[in-house]
Amino acid sequence: MFPDLGEDDVRALVGSRSFERGYRYFLDGAVFDARLQGMTIRACCEGSQPQPYRVRVTFDSDGIGESHCSCPVGEDGDCKHIAALLLTWIHRPEEFREVEDLDAVLGRMSREELIVLVRRMLAQRPELEVLLASPSGGRRQMPVKPEVYRSRAAAVFRRADYGWGVEESIAGGLKEILEAGSGFLSQEDPASAAAVYTGAVMEILSRYEEFQDAEGLLCEVVQECAYGLGLCLEGSDDPALREGILRTLFEIIRSDTDLGGVGLSDDVVEVVLKHASPDERRVFASWVREASAGDALNDWQRRTWGELLLMLEGGDLDDEKFLELCRKMGLLEHLVDRLLSLGRLDEAVAETKRVDNKRLLRLAEIFVAHGHGGIAERVVAEQVEATGSWIMMDWLKNRCLETGDLSRALELSRQLFLIQPTFSRYQDVRDIARKLGAWEHLRAQLLDPLISSCRYDLLLRIHLDEGEIERAIESAKVLLGRDALKTWDADLIENVARAAEDEHMDAALEIYRGLAERLIGARGRENYQRACGCLTRIRELYQRSGKSEEWDEYILDLRERNRRLPALREEMERAGL
Repeated sequence: MFPDLGEDDVRALVGSRSFERGYRYFLDGAVFDARLQGMTIRACCEGSQPQPYRVRVTFDSDGIGESHCSCPVGEDGDCKHIAALLLTWIHRPEEFREVEDLDAVLGRMSREELIVLVRRMLAQRPELEVLLASPSGGRRQMPVKPEVYRSRAAAVFRRADYGWGVEESIAGGLKEILEAGSGFLSQEDPASAAAVYTGAVMEILSRYEEFQDAEGLLCEVVQECAYGLGLCLEGSDDPALREGILRTLFEIIRSDTDLGGVGLSDDVVEVVLKHASPDERRVFASWVREASAGDALNDWQRRTWGELLLMLEGGDLDDEKFLELCRKMGLLEHLVDRLLSLGRLDEAVAETKRVDNKRLLRLAEIFVAHGHGGIAERVVAEQVEATGSWIMMDWLKNRCLETGDLSRALELSRQLFLIQPTFSRYQDVRDIARKLGAWEHLRAQLLDPLISSCRYDLLLRIHLDEGEIERAIESAKVLLGRDALKTWDADLIENVARAAEDEHMDAALEIYRGLAERLIGARGRENYQRACGCLTRIRELYQRSGKSEEWDEYILDLRERNRRLPALREEMERAGL
């Protein structure tokens, strides 16, 4: 008995976004060759690539037991293609032709029929041929070679049309190749599985720079290969095979580092640390040292290799070797942390003299963590004095707040506001000054520069926040009179009008009218829609004050003045205006 499914069940499985896209696929008839086989429904679903995706859902007594799609993101069975399949099952169950269970069908076939069937399947999926070559004991005598699967991965790339979004098609084709690796693992043949993953990885690494891979689909395939190679390490004690696998994992890290960290090697280090023996880690570390030698690396690449070395052998190094490695690889955070742990405070302070502001703040936090907050403050204050860096000043202000030095925090907050006059900076000064009882005296010092520099957008926000509606109205009128009206200014102006509706209705009407006409003058459907929102408020205010006739006159005049704007007319009609 099949479970009673509805659209809400589909939405819960795939999420709202995939549901909406899947619904369009369903309406467009993208699902075809739909079959019912026992408690499983299968079909093909057209997608963004030339080849349709294979979709499958198996039901159980509670509902959807398992689902899978062959698209690049369909492994978990929660994509738009699965949604389209389930919607077809819910609304058009008659399209599913019932077929017998696969085991029953195969059980009735003769040897000759099975041979013909297998040959036909291999004609479409030649990479599966290697699964047939197993001796009577169930294990392959000779593992396949990586070159076989690298050539098949190369064929996937050759078939790509190099258009926009081609990475999805390539990733899908590569994942089909990786299915052979899973098959070998299930046969307890880690050598052949490693050949599959290594062949695919090496081809991807050689071609990666030819593609954008903005969504990380090719990176995802590489990470899947790395995970598979980890399983191969787990299932093999052959030294030569293990070294080859580790070398492949190293090449992934090397390529990612050369490219500046695009995500190819995400989680690869964890695979190495989990599966490599202590001796293998030392060999791996020797490869890292070789790759990081010379002067061709930039600072980031050198630090990346250094971090990897610390993970591989940091626990085995004595203090001096550890410090030497950190200095050589530019790992200042680790260096300062170890120096402070050893009580070598002067050396740690000296290291702060040769870093940029961003790294200095990270070092300052390390000093604080070791109980040297006063030294951290002094070092940062010296940098503020030398460079005037607002980032350093901000850190120092927050540190003063943590230690309760409110007077110093207030002065730093005031300086920060003068450097970067923003609403959040204003709030910082106000909050600290109120705690010290100094706000009334300080407020004018903050507002006067805003007035002289014509920062009416910020003045408007401050007045609105502090309930000074009349002053906010004045600032809004100034903003409305400017030649260019920015989107965020329009937001602020509309907020002022709303705040003024009850006690300053005439001013609110004036602001709404001015904003609506400025938006209409800017053209564009989005501006028209927003103008209609203002006009709706104007109508409500006129009606509330018993001035419906004035509203009628105003809207008629507005329509007449803008009669040549059909898009505006459409939006006004949609808004009931």
